[in-house]
Amino acid sequence: LVAGGQLSGITDEVKPEWFVPASSHRVLNPPEGYVVSFVRLHERGFNVPTNWFMRALCFYYGVELHNFAPNVVSQAATFIAICKGFLGVEAHWDLWVHFFRGELHTVAGGARGLRRPVRVGGLTFVMRENCKDQYPCTMTTNNADWEKSWFYLRNDGDRLPAYTGKVLTERPEGWRYGVSGPEQREKLAPLAAVVRSLAELGLTATAVIVNFHRRRVVPLME
Repeated sequence: LVAGGQLSGITDEVKPEWFVPASSHRVLNPPEGYVVSFVRLHERGFNVPTNWFMRALCFYYGVELHNFAPNVVSQAATFIAICKGFLGVEAHWDLWVHFFRGELHTVAGGARGLRRPVRVGGLTFVMRENCKDQYPCTMTTNNADWEKSWFYLRNDGDRLPAYTGKVLTERPEGWRYGVSGPEQREKLAPLAAVVRSLAELGLTATAVIVNFHRRRVVPLME
């Protein structure tokens, strides 16, 4: 990760930028000033210092870094790359909520056959029904066991929410909100039309991700 620019090198031996706990350390419990991160998140386009869009995602959805699954980071990184590389604009928040809504990720195995929340990766993004086939969002990478490769990341400037071990147990109604008002939707129409044409021409999320890796760009990093 360090060699690929996806993780900063260690320059402070007293309070390192990141560190891997001892193998006997099985419970997520970072020291003050650190958060829990995962190798796969950095492979998908995240690093510190985080940019404003990553911070906005944390604030808007009320989540911490460990609540993001790899595909969520991929979708956010791909969106930024499309905005900057194809639309010629900074990441556009209204365009984001026009395409995506937040959903709660749960797994089977709860009591009485109910699904149960997950300790990490509880937030997922879903394409809105009226936007399917209009955006290159399909994620094809197998992320099995991604949650096992974790480490502690220094949270410089408190740019990320402090780690509290938050587990997402329900989907707030606000996760489903889109762009409100016909005037705002009308303003988005030209940008949405360009994205739709890119999807129709065959642009895929995989191609976007490969491109920013090849150029050693980390979209969610400032």
